[in-house]
Amino acid sequence: MPGYQLIENANFGRNNWCMGLQPLYQHGLLTSLSNGEVHLLDWKTHTTMTKIKVGDVPINKLIVINSNYHSESLFATASLDSVKIFDIRDKSCIATIHNDKNSPFLSLDSREGRLACGTELSGVDAELFIYDIRDFSTPTRGLVDSHHDDITDIKFHPSDNNILLSGSTDGYTNIYDLTEEDEDDALHQVINYASIHSCGWISPRRIYTLSHMETFAISELNDKSEELKEPQPLDFGDIRDSWGCNYVVDIYPGYIATGKSQEGKGSLNIMPLVDETPQIGSSITINDAHGDDVIRDVFIPPQDSQIMYSCGEDGNVKCWKNTTGSLTIPEGFWDYSNKFDVFDTENDLSMDVNGSVVAIEEETPERHKKKSKKSKSKKSKHVPRYTPY
Repeated sequence: MPGYQLIENANFGRNNWCMGLQPLYQHGLLTSLSNGEVHLLDWKTHTTMTKIKVGDVPINKLIVINSNYHSESLFATASLDSVKIFDIRDKSCIATIHNDKNSPFLSLDSREGRLACGTELSGVDAELFIYDIRDFSTPTRGLVDSHHDDITDIKFHPSDNNILLSGSTDGYTNIYDLTEEDEDDALHQVINYASIHSCGWISPRRIYTLSHMETFAISELNDKSEELKEPQPLDFGDIRDSWGCNYVVDIYPGYIATGKSQEGKGSLNIMPLVDETPQIGSSITINDAHGDDVIRDVFIPPQDSQIMYSCGEDGNVKCWKNTTGSLTIPEGFWDYSNKFDVFDTENDLSMDVNGSVVAIEEETPERHKKKSKKSKSKKSKHVPRYTPY
């Protein structure tokens, strides 16, 4: 069975949590810290090459601008006071984003020239703003009435940039059709589940939701036909016993990372994810990976899956080497280079063995306008186990 050996450890202090990891492939590995710093680590030595002081408060989210392009040098951070965009080449802050309510920012995503930012609850609603990365002065879109608690995750559809989803501690995962100008019309679908820790696209028309209560489900994207169809989600329920963990770090293309802490000891578990099915029997466990502290993020480079990085609340970014060979880690849940209309139900978006989407057609300018809207209903509000850091 494959195993991992620790080869490098970057330590930032016992009281300085390492919050997230993001690859700038041409420059190094970014890590965000609870003291408001971002460090760029060298791919070979794993030591700090560049340190940027973003602010004096923890960084809630770190993402690479246009994350689907490996040549980028820009990244964004979300924190209590603002979203800031930096260029790693000269360590400069090229833009700072605030909102009218001065609400803390919690979530970010960026693809195909857009940046989406989600806020903490302030007043009645939490707000989601979308920017053109060529001009951060004014948002091109605001979705301000659709969530009634903190927006904890945002994901553009990797193959259809006009589709966006957002998850919140209000228990809802919303899917938006950005070709619709009115917010109510744009809100295409609402998945009522539980307080959302993480959500995203596990296949072109299927959505995963991971809750703060460690429940997990996969739901279908509704089409735009006149006949209302509400398929039951594939609900795994509370996965802590079945997956042998205390918490899920996150869902990644090709694998799921979980953590366990018991009697002062902790472990990191990597479980392959194949065709939406967790391969429980093929899991890899690293004992005492970050002591009994919470593991915040994991990154396995698709181009070198013998290497894995993890970071946690013990203040460490650790680099591990698979001692028995490489894992099969794709760059995405499917081949994101294929662009298509996810609402074009006349063509089956099946995937081949390499994760490439087959049987697709080109987008048409009037694509969404020919199909009728579906009803959207919300149910009772869920109470989160805890709010984001």
